Amino acid sequence: MMPLWLLLLASLAQAEPIRLSVAEARRLAVANNPERDSADLAAEIAEIEASRARLDRVNATLSAGAGAQLGYQRPFGGPAVNGNAEDWDLRARVDVPVYAGGSRQALIASAEAGARVARLDQAITRRQLERAATTAYWVIKGYELQIAAVEEGLDVTRQSLAIIEAKAKAGLSAGIDVNRSRVDLLSQQESLVQQRSALYGAQQDLLQLLQLPDQELILTDGPPPLQAGAVRLPASPGANRPERDQLSAQAEQSAAAVRLARAAVLPNLGLYGEAGLGSTRQEAGDLPAIGALDEPGADASAGLRLSWNPFDLGQTRDAVRQAELRAAQIKVSRRALDAQLAADIRKAAADLGQLRDRAPLVEEQAALARDNLQIVSELYAQGSASILDLFNAQSSFRQARIGTAALSVQLANAEADLQWLLGDAPAAPVSPP
Repeated sequence: MMPLWLLLLASLAQAEPIRLSVAEARRLAVANNPERDSADLAAEIAEIEASRARLDRVNATLSAGAGAQLGYQRPFGGPAVNGNAEDWDLRARVDVPVYAGGSRQALIASAEAGARVARLDQAITRRQLERAATTAYWVIKGYELQIAAVEEGLDVTRQSLAIIEAKAKAGLSAGIDVNRSRVDLLSQQESLVQQRSALYGAQQDLLQLLQLPDQELILTDGPPPLQAGAVRLPASPGANRPERDQLSAQAEQSAAAVRLARAAVLPNLGLYGEAGLGSTRQEAGDLPAIGALDEPGADASAGLRLSWNPFDLGQTRDAVRQAELRAAQIKVSRRALDAQLAADIRKAAADLGQLRDRAPLVEEQAALARDNLQIVSELYAQGSASILDLFNAQSSFRQARIGTAALSVQLANAEADLQWLLGDAPAAPVSPP
């Protein structure tokens, strides 16, 4: 019988690989994350609190009662009489605040602003998860492209090693040249192992973020081709960031808290109305006799209710000052956020512009390095170039090839980062080249 661990390995080996695009990775990052679930629940709770605050403008109470008590009284020298008659009662009461110093409106405004804060926190959480998934996706793609570049360099080194060994057998090359080429080959193989190990770690990070099983990943999207082009920013960069809207909602909430604190010293005036319907059993004169219930009777009343506590002016003054300071603190945070966003966007745009300026240069260097390696390899085979020229040509080709792969992923990440800072979808292009 096959051991359990072998069965597990076999099942993993037979599992279908997971194919992912950037859009699918972003969708899964949001769909399978507990942080998003927590933000959704917080938003739902805040909506209920806002609805509750709106309903609290009117207070309605319904009550009903019915009962019977056994108790008899026997006056001195007289017959026993029923002292506790049965009764029932239905009653309704409605309280409507007429004036409360603006406290009711302030409570509603605070709750509604809190609901907007929670909804915007949902958007912020989703965008952060999407950005993390996009970054992790391109990190993996970067390792894949660099591994492909290293493997291509290995193929070139093997071809050169074959030429060197052939020349050494013919007595046209020293044995040390063969050893140096083999050492170079082993060094590249070691680098390939390290790259594959880093790729595995990056894949595990993405699988964990997306809450996916440990299976082979196939990334279907590649970075855009290297292209030059100016970075065009919108007229109001960063205006769509939900963090700015969230601070605005927090400012509204703090303003409502100031109004609520000021309302504490003002009188409260309310209108109330009450209506009831009930009946009580008639008392019997003799113990054996049982009285009948009265005909149901109704009553109603209405009036004004006034309350005022003018003796907590000091406490109210402190509460108002605290609320005003919190509101001022939020305004300062908003200015700081706007300044930080502007600086981050300028830097991201400058970084993207520099990468785009480098794109044609790197492509040209890679093409020249490939041509130079081919020329030097032919010259070395003919004996017109030294082994050092060949090694230098190989090194230049590898560096150019790896640099091209790295730059393409850097461009994709820079595009996504700038788009995220602007407040739009991370995967959308910033501007046409």
